[in-house]
Amino acid sequence: MPRLFAALLLLALSACASTPDYPPPAEPSRKHALPETTGPHRFLHAAGTQWVDEAGGPVRLRGMAFGNEVYSKNPLPTTHHGEADYARLRDMGMNLVRFYLYYGTLEDDTAPFRYKQSGWDWLDRNVAWARAHGIYLILNLHVPQGGFQSLGEGGALWSQPANQDRFVALWRAIAARYADEPVIAGYDLLNEPVVPRGKQQWQQLAQRTANAIREVDRRHSVIVERVNAVASKWDNDAEMNFVTISDPNVVYTFHFYEPFAFTHTHAPWAGMARVEGGQWGPQRHSEITTGFKRYLDWGARQGVPLYLGEFGLIRAAFEANRNGLAWAADMIDLAEAANLPWTWHSYHEDHFALYYGYGTPINPDKANQALIDLLRDKLAR
Repeated sequence: MPRLFAALLLLALSACASTPDYPPPAEPSRKHALPETTGPHRFLHAAGTQWVDEAGGPVRLRGMAFGNEVYSKNPLPTTHHGEADYARLRDMGMNLVRFYLYYGTLEDDTAPFRYKQSGWDWLDRNVAWARAHGIYLILNLHVPQGGFQSLGEGGALWSQPANQDRFVALWRAIAARYADEPVIAGYDLLNEPVVPRGKQQWQQLAQRTANAIREVDRRHSVIVERVNAVASKWDNDAEMNFVTISDPNVVYTFHFYEPFAFTHTHAPWAGMARVEGGQWGPQRHSEITTGFKRYLDWGARQGVPLYLGEFGLIRAAFEANRNGLAWAADMIDLAEAANLPWTWHSYHEDHFALYYGYGTPINPDKANQALIDLLRDKLAR
């Protein structure tokens, strides 16, 4: 989710790094080898300002976020989606899923560094489904050890070095298991980091994590997100809160929910329960073009590829003549004009969704059909 105006209650950051008290992580089991890839999938990598395939040709990635019930910390969200949902996305013209992960899918707090076969099996099934329907996956650690970042409740990632050790080790294990799997487009390290002291905290952890991934996997892109907030301040600096790392294959990602009052109309968790975002129309187009351009300008200055990892609208924005479809159309047009890879947030939940109904199986009767039709039409063009 985007930045939220909530106060952070964070623990004091430990001044010194530590070595984990746990045994070193074992390499993930390869007993259940994935089938050989067939179809359109090719390894992708960063080249200048583009994301390209093995032949050096630019790729067009457009898709959807699978939220996977991470906010309720469901380790195996089997009712969130199945193979049929990959087919639905492909039928809409999409070829990408940003796949949200809760660390508890693979690791329990009572057994750190010991990874669960049930979690690997769930990921393997999704890789197989994605392969069968021509969909790429971006694995995104949305709820890491130490807590979900976006709401300001994840301070333990930064205050407890053991959580960072586990974070790095988990990514290394994921990369070791999927090093030879081209269905995976990249590793999106951490969703919307919120740090207590400064951007360098995320830069250092991102660099350390990328280094660990490169010990076992030199082919997949590492995806690094900008910092969402620093010490309860949600302002952007001159670099739009991005941090950069040293790696030959890195893509930088940002989320876009401007204007916040419109995209989060009446959102209770964001302190917006009584805030009315108004109606969207052509006269408001400048409200997104100016903000969007700031991210594009940063990418151009750095000479790096960008990925629009999240954008979307709360359900209320599609109601009461607020004209959310026009905002969605404007945003898709902006992303397409910039030739950005993008993923809409999200596929199946209560608030931001194509299919409403958090924690329940997909019900076509609860679809945001107008949005589905818009996306299909835009992608067909």
